[in-house]
Amino acid sequence: AKHTNAPVSISHRDGCVVHSLGASLFAEPPTSGKESANENSVVVDISETMMRRATSKEGRRYCMDTETNAMILTLELESMEPRSDTFLQTLSLLRLWTWIDRVETLCDKFEFDGFGWTAKNLCDAGCWSLLGFDTESAYLSDKQTVSEILGCKVYESTSRRHALASCGWAGMLDLADVLEDCESIGEFERSAALAVWHGDIGAAVQALHRASNTIRLRIQQGESEESTYAETLDLISMCIAGFGSSSGSVWQTACSTLLQRPDLKDESKEKGSRVAYLRALCEFLLKVGTPESIEEVLWNVQLSLSDRIAFACRYLGQKELRSYLSMSIGSCQASGNIEGLVASGLSKEGIKILQCFVDNQVDIQTAALVVSRAIMPPNWTQERKTCMEWVESYRALLNGWQMWTSRAMFDVDRAELLRRMKAKNTEGTMSGVGGVKPVPLQNRRLQGANRRQGSRSVDPEFLQSLPAQIDARCNYCSTPLPLTKGVANQFLSRMKPQLSSCVHCRKPLPRCAVCLLPLGCLNPYMELTKDRSRAGPRGTSSLASSDDLSSLANLPFAEWFTWCVKCKHGGHAHHLVGWFSDHDTCPVSGCDCKCHFDSIKKVSQPAAVDPALASELIRT
Repeated sequence: AKHTNAPVSISHRDGCVVHSLGASLFAEPPTSGKESANENSVVVDISETMMRRATSKEGRRYCMDTETNAMILTLELESMEPRSDTFLQTLSLLRLWTWIDRVETLCDKFEFDGFGWTAKNLCDAGCWSLLGFDTESAYLSDKQTVSEILGCKVYESTSRRHALASCGWAGMLDLADVLEDCESIGEFERSAALAVWHGDIGAAVQALHRASNTIRLRIQQGESEESTYAETLDLISMCIAGFGSSSGSVWQTACSTLLQRPDLKDESKEKGSRVAYLRALCEFLLKVGTPESIEEVLWNVQLSLSDRIAFACRYLGQKELRSYLSMSIGSCQASGNIEGLVASGLSKEGIKILQCFVDNQVDIQTAALVVSRAIMPPNWTQERKTCMEWVESYRALLNGWQMWTSRAMFDVDRAELLRRMKAKNTEGTMSGVGGVKPVPLQNRRLQGANRRQGSRSVDPEFLQSLPAQIDARCNYCSTPLPLTKGVANQFLSRMKPQLSSCVHCRKPLPRCAVCLLPLGCLNPYMELTKDRSRAGPRGTSSLASSDDLSSLANLPFAEWFTWCVKCKHGGHAHHLVGWFSDHDTCPVSGCDCKCHFDSIKKVSQPAAVDPALASELIRT
């Protein structure tokens, strides 16, 4: 150990030696034993990952902004060991936030444009809902055609185009824009595969040419050594260009031989996912028109789930497509694959996927950020409760880490997003109902500006999403001391109405600087019991919310504890009022802080001070 007096612990999971001293924490990998021989034995704890993502770096933090989250995850992938478990988990998160950004953009773009886009938010933006499998309409509008270039069956409908667009395919967008988005982040192989599956062989050849030219340019600049891979890309482009020629057997032999090249067989290297798309498009062309060509793509786990679902929407009939989506959702619920939200959306089935994801990865941060982006129906009682637990757990985690700014920004962004979604739902309800025409976009903006200037009624659900912004906290565990029901009633039921210790870590609260007795906080269990005993004949309660007990505060002002925001010393309110009536400095020995009350002259009877004066107490 670096310090002889530092406590030392050994992780049972990876053998890492950890010791701390003061505010510093030191972690070192093992130097002997079987764990020391494994370079990847040290696993980064999820709490460290969540803390790092929530910390602002260069003005960016893991937050409610989808583009910022995607950028953070992209930078993390660049520094990770390719194809490792951590890499794959981070890649799934990147695909999730990309899907969320795409779907929300589609909801804003096509809501009033007459394209029949039905999704309003993430709850109904999954492919299952977009295809209408929760209703019977999906079985009425399918159109089966035969691709002239590929020579296989292709299915089309309005609902399928919506599902394709949500997966990032050219359902409602232009194919050139889709391919450009892929190549802008270096996914040339995926661009070529999407072009082939859309039936555009020429676009696939051009994408592979651009990929090989990019690699050769990097080689000239000394940034890459993939000269063999560049040659492979050229060979594949020529092979694709020869698809559909009269010499079919010769072409199949050449393509099969090309797939035996070493850089196309080894998928464990850095370019593993890129190779997977190359092999998938070649094998599809080799067996096009047969069930094997479709199955090999659908069950290739190295391809993103969104691409496989979009592929199924294009090449599977109604019955097969419904079965495949159902199996994909079930598989994601069992494994906790968060990409399954592409299929289910943030529906009840999607909440189950998130629950398994949290159980497996313990990433409460992502779960809280995702569920904060949608307004769930009121009858989803259990789902709403689960989502609120994730949100409150993440808030408590940030508070425990003393990351006040990150927690405050999370609350502000969540409230602003909720306000926008409710305003959008209100406008959507008013438009097109009873013959009322949709309000033009320019007029809606003017109306929104007028509402902001005038008085605005506050939504009750919005109020519930904004808990108290100022809390007293424990000095030991940094946990706030609120009046909430989410604490251990078994412990609190045995305690007095006024607690002298933290309800979480049970360490003593600070002492009053005047009387030296411990400061107290209310016992939420006893407060709730008193309120129930005072309930009327019909069981009426004074609670504003079933989860907020702050309205039950029976503690007189004389026993409130307050403190100076400068020196952080404090005590019982009436004791401090009495002290500062004769003194002008802090009562703590050795502290010369001038933390006197500005409202001292207004207080005539310190023991019966009106609570309205609490906001005027300590000012520096």
